[in-house]
Amino acid sequence: MVCLFHASFLIAPFSSLTNQVLDLGQFGVYVFFVISGVVIPLALEKVNYRLNDFPMYMAKRIVRLMPPLIVSATIVAISSWFALHTDAITLLHQWLASITLTAPIVNVPWLNEVYWTLYVEMQYYVYIGLLFPFLHRASDKKRRVIVSLILVSSFISLWSPGYAQSKLPFQLPVFVMGLITYFHYRNIFSRKEYFAWLALSTGVCFYLNGYLHGYSYWIGIMAALTSLTIAHVHRGPRLLSALGEYSYSFYLMHWPVISALCFLAGNVLETLSGAVMTFVAVLLGSTVVARLFYSLTEQPALRWSRRLHYKRADSQKD
Repeated sequence: MVCLFHASFLIAPFSSLTNQVLDLGQFGVYVFFVISGVVIPLALEKVNYRLNDFPMYMAKRIVRLMPPLIVSATIVAISSWFALHTDAITLLHQWLASITLTAPIVNVPWLNEVYWTLYVEMQYYVYIGLLFPFLHRASDKKRRVIVSLILVSSFISLWSPGYAQSKLPFQLPVFVMGLITYFHYRNIFSRKEYFAWLALSTGVCFYLNGYLHGYSYWIGIMAALTSLTIAHVHRGPRLLSALGEYSYSFYLMHWPVISALCFLAGNVLETLSGAVMTFVAVLLGSTVVARLFYSLTEQPALRWSRRLHYKRADSQKD
């Protein structure tokens, strides 16, 4: 979805309607956040996660995500220097800020704009890593109080200066939709309670992010649809499962592929047929490059992460 959105500018001069439809792809980011809201708690529950496991948990996350990010950022930096003749010192600053996920903190532009979602993810990893032991072991009443407080704390984003969307409080209603889906999946929340929490989370998302912040109401719609899909669709198309296997690599590499193909296409983009051919080449090329990138960088990172174990006899299969 995000790739379709990023490539929509190719079609925009020839079809405004197609461009409007493809623009909805930007909200695929919130699909990503809801999925994280489900799978990280599932993974923590599986290893009987405790608060004193937090350093190892973060180490596993960093080893899992950072090597592919570093390779991706390096490719973008070298190609920008070669093709666009960007200043080397500027690129070095951007590269360092990107691979450390500190670009918003040091006020340096991302090398690849999609990295902002990883910045949000890392904030969420810290947040859920500290909070999950209390959520998981709390009584039903206390768990409801904690989830309510998470939703209330999302309003902190109103007093957060700068680019609010890249800061965790803005995204908390979306992550909560993933969290309640996890609770429903594990039969901690009944079907009725799940729907009540989903309605409340969606309402908070509409009011906070749509009305008060002035962003699209599609954020709440897409997040809610993702939660409902996870909760009720138990077997998806095999093609999507295959793409999901290397979706992180696709996420990291689709924009460099778009940039490279547009650079090579040149004047071809000025015609409808040329734009459509480039658009199709972007989708196919991104898929091929992502699969190769997955084999060369992401799979080794996965293996390295799995070699790190929580120091308990009951969690050595993590």
